[in-house]
Amino acid sequence: MSKSRDIHHMPSLAAVMTPFPYHIDINATVEEALELMEEHAVHHLPVTRDGDLETVISRGDIERANAPGHRLEEQQLYVHDLCARRPYIADIHDPLDKILLAMADTGIGSVLVMREGELAGITTVTDVLRFCGKYLAELAQPVDDSIA
Repeated sequence: MSKSRDIHHMPSLAAVMTPFPYHIDINATVEEALELMEEHAVHHLPVTRDGDLETVISRGDIERANAPGHRLEEQQLYVHDLCARRPYIADIHDPLDKILLAMADTGIGSVLVMREGELAGITTVTDVLRFCGKYLAELAQPVDDSIA
């Protein structure tokens, strides 16, 4: 964030995304997904199939699948067992307000960020809240208009 506090400039999705996110193959086990999430302290993983972007899986998806009454017996679960939804995909240059409103309106927790057809990053609710908190804190700081 710049110190200019230009509230007339809308940041793009690039300002809040985590670049080059870790990802997992759709045929991996849920345990492998959890291990990757824990190892890298993330809650969402883009999911690929043969190297192509497919969807996203979250820690919440896994927790819901493992909740009492939801898991089918004690069978091995795979990432593809939990990935029925279509991901929200946006361009790296999309204005942040558009993305925030879409996240709020749809209740999604993550956005896969593309640049020229390739996965460039991921943005989560946590990323957006952190960015907005820092932005507001910066706006609240007094501006030093004195000339030294």
